[in-house]
Order: sequence, then C-alpha cells, then structure tokens
Amino acid sequence: MNRDLIKEDLIQLDWEVTDRDDFFQKMVCKLEDLGYVRASFKKAILEREEKYPTALPTQPEAIAIPHSDIEHVIKPFIAATRLASPVYWHEMGNNDAIHPVRYIFMLGFTQDDGHVKVLQLLLKNFMKAAYMEHLNSAMSEAAFLEAVRSLDGFEDE
Repeated sequence: MNRDLIKEDLIQLDWEVTDRDDFFQKMVCKLEDLGYVRASFKKAILEREEKYPTALPTQPEAIAIPHSDIEHVIKPFIAATRLASPVYWHEMGNNDAIHPVRYIFMLGFTQDDGHVKVLQLLLKNFMKAAYMEHLNSAMSEAAFLEAVRSLDGFEDE
C-alpha cells in the first residue's frame, strides 16, 4: 500500500466531536476543502454507513473504517482521526451492536477494489495491542502519521 495515501494534513488528533454525524460533517468538509472528494461524498458515505456500519470492537479501543463508492472520490486517501472522546458507532456485520469508537480511519479510493487491501492491512494491525499503544502514545500529527505508516505491510511505492 502506498504511503502517500495518508498525509499529515489528513491526520486529526484529539478531535472534539459530539457524535458520529458531527464527525462526518467536519471530516467531509475538510476533505472537500482539500480536493479529495466530490460534493456527493457526504450523502454517499452516510447512506453506506447506515446500510453497512464499519465499527470494529478492537481492544483496547474500538475503531471505525468508513468508506464510500469510488465515484464520490477525486483522489485516493486515508484520513486518520483520534477523537478526544469516543462516539457511538454501529458494528460491522452486526447493526444491533454499538461501540464507543475513538479511532476513525476514513478511506477514499478511485478503483473498485482499492479498499480491500487497505481494510485487510488495517484489521491485521488493529488486532495488535502494541500497535494500538503506538497510536495512543502519539503526541503530534507527525508522530501519529509515523505510527500509521509503521503498519506491518505499509510500504513505499
């Protein structure tokens, strides 16, 4: 996976949001301003999240990995956020379960299968307590970016 998918301007540390919808409002606005997504992205990602929620009950922190269809994305990205306080999110594959999510990795791709490899890589690493601790201990956007880029399988391309 290309390291250029995630840049420091796509890192948000200890972001204050009131709920999931507030997160989407702020993040999509940022992504639009930076030229990563089309105006249709917010509606598309909210609709997809309602049908196919993306929270995963990883430990010690639950994560969410929202993504949309390719036609709403201008250029591929990974936007990584560590929230100041968790927000509630429905679990992937089990809409009845809700988890407090503190980490959100929003994905945008311009090829149909672009998200599959990234999802597999993220899931593999989020299951490792040492990796999650690395994310927890990052004190700056640059340190968090390096923590994300330290994923097993994340390569220069």
